Amino acid sequence: MVLGKQGMRLEALKFSIYILIPVVASISFNNPNTQKYWADYYQYLKFPANPNTNLKEQYEKLAEQRTLQKEQRKEYLDQMKRLQESAQKSREQSAKADTEKKKWWKIW
Repeated sequence: MVLGKQGMRLEALKFSIYILIPVVASISFNNPNTQKYWADYYQYLKFPANPNTNLKEQYEKLAEQRTLQKEQRKEYLDQMKRLQESAQKSREQSAKADTEKKKWWKIW
């Protein structure tokens, strides 16, 4: 802790920050529009649209979407692997071509 007048100023600054942050947060987040925005953004309240919905159909639909996503992810990974392999081959070919190419100082 710093002693003297500067120490008092530092402590006053820290105390005001400790008090100011919660007060400003509670004032800003107490606005109903802000609460609605963040509740919608993070989907805190998520209810079924209709209580008569068929949950089995929804579950099957979600399972189909999940399998489709897995297939797409696998296809994407295969495509990335092929791309990496072709990039590696081209790097090897360019390195081989550079070693085979005569340098200008070797001509003399």
